[in-house]
Amino acid sequence: MDELRPAEHDERFPRRYRLGRNKNYRFVYRRGKGIPSRSFTIVFLKGRELKIGFSVSGKVGNAVTRNRLRRWMREDVRKLRWRMKGGKYIFVARPCMKEISHEALSHELETVLLRGKFLREELL
Repeated sequence: MDELRPAEHDERFPRRYRLGRNKNYRFVYRRGKGIPSRSFTIVFLKGRELKIGFSVSGKVGNAVTRNRLRRWMREDVRKLRWRMKGGKYIFVARPCMKEISHEALSHELETVLLRGKFLREELL
């Protein structure tokens, strides 16, 4: 176990943290602000509780590629979830994401979350 991560934090990705239905995604897209990066964009809307969604369009690749990229993003966000501030997040993949490694994606995701000030400072 990582010494930076307290043992009492649950790293699962339960249903209560999922953004859910299409209407919730549309609401966040309409009202949220986008934070771009090279491989993906984070659309963020302030809120009390943490809700997270992932979007990978058909432009990115075939179903196997899209599912792999979605799994990678979900895994990285799952590990960072306990440090994230409340709000609604959508992680939107760009077509160039299929060309990078999982390690590079993990690093970029954490960097963008830090740049957007979406991680709690007292836990850094």
